[in-house]
Amino acid sequence: MTLLLGCGAEPGSGSGETPAAQGAPESPVQFSEEARLRGVDFQHEAGRTAEKYMPEVLGAGLAIADFDRNGAPDLYFVGGGDVQNTVSRDKGPDRLYLNDGAGQFRDASKEWSVSGAGYGMGVAVGDYDSDGWPDLLTTSFGGGVRLYRNTGSGFEDVTESTGLQAERAWSTSAGFADFDRDGDLDLYVVHYVDYELQLALRCWHNGRHIYCSPGLYEAEPDSVWRNEGDGTFVEVGEQVGVRAHPGKGLALALGDVDWDGDVDAFVANDITRNLLFYNDGGGVFEERGRTAGVAYDESGRAAAGMGSDFSDVDGNGLVDISCTNFQDETSNLYLQKPLGVFRDRSYPLGVGASAQNRLSWGIDFLDVDNDGDEDLFIANGHIDDGIGSVSEQVTFAQANSLMLLEESGRYDDISDRSGAGLRLVEVTRGAASGDLDGDGLLDIVVSNNGGNGRIMMNRSDVAGSTSVILWLEGTLSNRSAIGARVEAQVGDATLLREVRGASSYASFNDPRIHIGLGGEAGADVLLLWPSGTEQRLEAIGPGHYHVIEGEAPVPITPGAAVIPPR
Repeated sequence: MTLLLGCGAEPGSGSGETPAAQGAPESPVQFSEEARLRGVDFQHEAGRTAEKYMPEVLGAGLAIADFDRNGAPDLYFVGGGDVQNTVSRDKGPDRLYLNDGAGQFRDASKEWSVSGAGYGMGVAVGDYDSDGWPDLLTTSFGGGVRLYRNTGSGFEDVTESTGLQAERAWSTSAGFADFDRDGDLDLYVVHYVDYELQLALRCWHNGRHIYCSPGLYEAEPDSVWRNEGDGTFVEVGEQVGVRAHPGKGLALALGDVDWDGDVDAFVANDITRNLLFYNDGGGVFEERGRTAGVAYDESGRAAAGMGSDFSDVDGNGLVDISCTNFQDETSNLYLQKPLGVFRDRSYPLGVGASAQNRLSWGIDFLDVDNDGDEDLFIANGHIDDGIGSVSEQVTFAQANSLMLLEESGRYDDISDRSGAGLRLVEVTRGAASGDLDGDGLLDIVVSNNGGNGRIMMNRSDVAGSTSVILWLEGTLSNRSAIGARVEAQVGDATLLREVRGASSYASFNDPRIHIGLGGEAGADVLLLWPSGTEQRLEAIGPGHYHVIEGEAPVPITPGAAVIPPR
């Protein structure tokens, strides 16, 4: 988070809307902003002060997950609050919105005992106690993490009884995964810097009071919490090799980077090198960011990493890594070829110039047009709320980016041709995606610092293109199926997908697997469960399915009925 003056951002100094592209035809991919129409009125409270405390401009994230098990993904927004009073969350509480299956939401925050703790940052979701109900964890500045057990009708704060009250550092992103492959979910927590309000520095640039750079503060090592299987967690970061590599962490992506059957971790660090932890299969990590080629940008410099996600961008069967960065820095696309070796190909793939013009946070690979390949959404917004007073090109509020992956393998920035939802100019941080209304198209939800939560409904004209959506539930594997790998044969293409415990920035995507069919009638699917079990689904057609490990897929209608755990 270096305070640099760049160029090329959308004009304007506050929230608004960018003009539509001049002379270019509208894309068939269209998004319509419909949050309030759908019952979502979340407003993030940034609590910005004249003191310009660093946490005020970093929040916050959101989660898309089916908390009430009715087959439809719900929304959880992390609030901000008062950074000078992290004991109370009366100002800027978190909010939960339950989905009726058709994309209409109701605020269930009070009913489910949602509040939040500290000055809110991020959120992670996973069934840590294996009872079938997805649980929720929030990160914060000043309030540690909070783990909420899902009872099926509400959230119960179990932070103290699980041992997580000892997690007190400034935490940003977090994620659940079964690192040691014992069948239950462990926890990775990303930490930022050692920062105390009473010792906070005051920083200036050309006579202007600005938010300080993290370069002035010491990095905090991350934490890994091992699930003991008895309802408690034990911190094992030093034993598993993570605490030896402190970084100024903002984002976490969890997935099987080397396709060896266990969950690895990539941490996007702010002006310190990125970290890539390879899992040895038993939950012990070896950090290989430098040798793999993902620690630095193409110039060999530690960039201001802010968001991350995984995808097989070039279709070679290997996981590629993305990392969003600061204004004037590109969003890195590290392509993996051969196995274990990455190279930043952001500019050749068409992402570099567009990403360089904005300050980016949440990032999501998603198939917006159901053609089988994954497109790219990037959330943007500056951290200097006064940047417009000294620059005619760079603004605090910025438009988000949508890039369509073309047959050539390059991305086409269609942001200003894809509807009013993509032309909003705001200060976006968290981003996540999921099929909110059950139509088979992926929608996008974002959280804005000091602004409204936005729901961008996918209204794309993709006649003849359908999708398969799989809700996976483990039995021998962890109940959330985090770490499950999917290989789908769709026509001549092999599509790779994975249930991931973390990605984007401080946010959590709908964990259901989405497979775009294009014009094909169905897909042959191979499920590789975290337990090692292989399961084949032959010629599965369009629709939503619930798949319990080892059992035949069951078609479901999102929102039609609660499906209780077995």
